[in-house]
Amino acid sequence: MRGFVRRAWPLLAVVALAVVGATAVHKQVRDGNDFPIYWQAARDLLAGRSPYDVGTGLHGYVYLPWFAWALVPLALLPLPAAAWCWLVANVAFTWLAGRALLETMRDAGVQAHPLALAFATFPLVALFHDNLVLGQANLLLLLLVALAVRGAAGGFPLGYAAVLKMPAAVLALPLALRARVRTLLGVALGLVFAIGIPLLAPGGGARLAEWREKVIAPAAAGELQGSKIIDQSPQAALRRLLVAGPAFGDHAVNVMSLDPPTFARVSRVTSLVFLAGYVIVWLVAPGRGSPRALLIDLALGCCAMVQLTGFSLKAQFVVLLLPAWLAASLAWERRARALRVLLGVAAALFLLSQPGLVGREASNWMLAWSSMTIATVILAKVLAWLRLTLPPSAAPAGAPGTGTAR
Repeated sequence: MRGFVRRAWPLLAVVALAVVGATAVHKQVRDGNDFPIYWQAARDLLAGRSPYDVGTGLHGYVYLPWFAWALVPLALLPLPAAAWCWLVANVAFTWLAGRALLETMRDAGVQAHPLALAFATFPLVALFHDNLVLGQANLLLLLLVALAVRGAAGGFPLGYAAVLKMPAAVLALPLALRARVRTLLGVALGLVFAIGIPLLAPGGGARLAEWREKVIAPAAAGELQGSKIIDQSPQAALRRLLVAGPAFGDHAVNVMSLDPPTFARVSRVTSLVFLAGYVIVWLVAPGRGSPRALLIDLALGCCAMVQLTGFSLKAQFVVLLLPAWLAASLAWERRARALRVLLGVAAALFLLSQPGLVGREASNWMLAWSSMTIATVILAKVLAWLRLTLPPSAAPAGAPGTGTAR
């Protein structure tokens, strides 16, 4: 039976990819989201036009110009062909990211038991499917984060991750607290390349100004944060509870009706509380010189990526792959029943958020009550406990470790 499975899985993988690909290309051509927006932005740059429609708010192309320039080769193809290429690229991003994370866990002395990995991966499968079908940029972000954790090219990939999705910059904090100067210089170099090189193109300065007007200015004014259930950040969760307004359709779950200025202050305090919690763990936890400690700290940083800002859509939670794998593996290693129960609760909350499993109505209610937000908080608390109770002798500073620790 095992021999049959080994021989059959490549064919099954190709069939699955063909089915997902056909669905993805049809949906993207029909709806125009999300990859078609990136593809059109690249075509606009090639034609000397601006990819930014400032009046559309968060809809439309919202990334820095470098990402559109990176997709210029695909912009030379018809949309269906380009969508197929992007799908294959995203599958490759996922494979390479998973491989890099597993190698990093191995080098840090973490035993990645297959059952623990399967348990941790299953709740995220629907999110990976959504990213593939919509052609979103989150799987590229996952690869950049994985390469940064692995230590590939110093901190250069983290610089590019931070200019793709700004919350990725939080991963630089545990590195800065350890004075990893070489890695931080790599991060800075990545930032300079990603932001600076597109400025050399005709109209590069104007494109950057348009991006600031479309993304940064509304975010600073609080206009991007809403209460829609696809936003599973803690700030959006509080908004659904504290500000009068529907969470989905005509349904509201608020228990208070704060005015927007008051809630804006609550939201800022929430972000500061979460950030302070992470910094305290990174500062006071023992064994800071060990590779395993740094790996847990970076996993906590991945949790922080979807908690510190007020706009974290469901699909962005694929960055929790490292925290989920690491927490499940360490709980398995320690035979900690309480941790396994907590991780089981977090996994159930993720699964009950998926309409493909529980139906659209039930999923909407779960998300309205912020099921993914709560699950991420549980996951982060498990990792924090593992970090604070890490034996100083678990992985000595001289042991082989992650590239970012070097």
